[in-house]
This record gives sequence, structure tokens and C-alpha cells, in this order.
Amino acid sequence: MADHGHWVRQIDAELDNELSLPERAALAHHLAGCPACAGARASHLEVRLALARSTGQPLDRPFLRPAFRARHAAAWVLGALVLGVLAGWLADARWGGPGPGSLEASRAAFVVE
Repeated sequence: MADHGHWVRQIDAELDNELSLPERAALAHHLAGCPACAGARASHLEVRLALARSTGQPLDRPFLRPAFRARHAAAWVLGALVLGVLAGWLADARWGGPGPGSLEASRAAFVVE
């Protein structure tokens, strides 16, 4: 339990953006395996959010991950689709398709050769 005091201080430092990257990684590793400290971090976030709301001032920086927007996902899917079609077109232009026969016939030709 004495070790939890150290991690609670680390949580406060993290929320104040005072930790280095290795310290943040160590804290994240600890939080993944310690439900008590993970709960303490959630409580600290709730208190900070409640205080910010009660004073009417927005938080200096968001503590929670931004919401995933559907338009971003749609843009990524569309970009991947366009890239796939372009890659297929370029591959067909470079190496050609299966030829006049069926795909199975071309597979058999590769096996025989």
C-alpha cells in the first residue's frame, strides 16, 4: 500500500502534464495491472472535471480521448479503397491478368511449369 502513494503522486503529475515520456509509460504499465490506482486516476479526473464545471471555466487541456468521428473513419475507408483500386490497376498494367482462360487454368499452368 505504501507504493500506491508514489503512483498517486505520479497520477497528479501526469494530469498536470509534468511527466516525461518514460514516466508516463511506467505509469500506464502500472495502471494496466492495478485496479486501485486506475480507480484513483478516474476519481482524480472526475474531481478536476467537476471543479472546472463548477467554476464555469473550461479545462486547460482535455483529459479524455477525443470522440471518434464517423467522417474520419469514412475518409480512411475511402482512401484505402482508392489506394487498393489504384494498386490493382497498376499491377494489372505491369504484370497483366490471368489471361484469356479461367483463373483455375492459369493456376494449373503455374503448377505444371
